[in-house]
Amino acid sequence: MENKADNMVHKLIKNEVLLMERNAFAVRIIVTTVGYAGITYWLNSIRANASIMVVWALIIIQFLLYFSIFIAGHIRAIICGFNKKISLIIFITLAFLGRVNDWE
Repeated sequence: MENKADNMVHKLIKNEVLLMERNAFAVRIIVTTVGYAGITYWLNSIRANASIMVVWALIIIQFLLYFSIFIAGHIRAIICGFNKKISLIIFITLAFLGRVNDWE
């Protein structure tokens, strides 16, 4: 009887941990994406008039937010059981191709 109770407790804890990880991933992706979009729109609106140091600081923040979206996706893919090397190659490729504007 004790073994059955232990299994139920183990399943409950496992389900709660998975739920917390899924929610943390969702919050991380949403906050990062909103931050990236906000910085991008703000940068586009002040690029012509702002000092070069402010523009470059915002560009660095924008790149960090952009790549953190793919890093969060890579970490979640590993948690879901994807191969680490294949997942890393896929996300690096997507991140690179996402930044390329004119590749013709």
